[in-house]
Amino acid sequence: MTIARLRRGLAVAGLVVPALFAACGKKEQAPPPVTIQQAPPSTVPPTTTTTTVPSPPPVWRSAHWGMTKDEVLAAFPGEAQRLPQPADFGVPGAGSTDLAIPVSEIDGMKFRVLFGFESDALNRVHLSAIKPADTTCGDLEKLLTEKHSAPSDRSRTQTTVRGEQIVWKRPEQTITLACTEAPGLGYRSVMLDYTAPGKI
Repeated sequence: MTIARLRRGLAVAGLVVPALFAACGKKEQAPPPVTIQQAPPSTVPPTTTTTTVPSPPPVWRSAHWGMTKDEVLAAFPGEAQRLPQPADFGVPGAGSTDLAIPVSEIDGMKFRVLFGFESDALNRVHLSAIKPADTTCGDLEKLLTEKHSAPSDRSRTQTTVRGEQIVWKRPEQTITLACTEAPGLGYRSVMLDYTAPGKI
């Protein structure tokens, strides 16, 4: 009986052990490989984005730095004109030009406008008041301060002639208001200069 029992035990063990090995040894099978299909080449051309750089703001009315004389004439039709003789910018040695607006009005004040060029590129706009009143300089300073904030520099001179120079330095231009007066002589001059960066 012991041998018979032993045989049965071995027979049962012979069935159980392989079943245990089969259960323990069974490994998880990896999922089947995924096949990635490429889309057919597109027939639509790629989209390109064009960025347009905005033009800089005008420096005075419709004038932009770098304009040619013909472009300035076109920007101020019926106003800008070629002069028969070059006109000086007012200060000795400051140069001259043959392109001007004989009369331009700003808030009731009248000015002569001269356009200055270097290598046929606009780099200066010079305004000189025609018969300036005693309030012209103060009125212009107020207008410019409202538009460009407080001036960056101010200087005064006092001899027989009283002078004041007020400057607004901007990244795109320098604006200089020069007021000169000799009350005893009845002389008054108001000049406003717009100059391109780097030009003084």
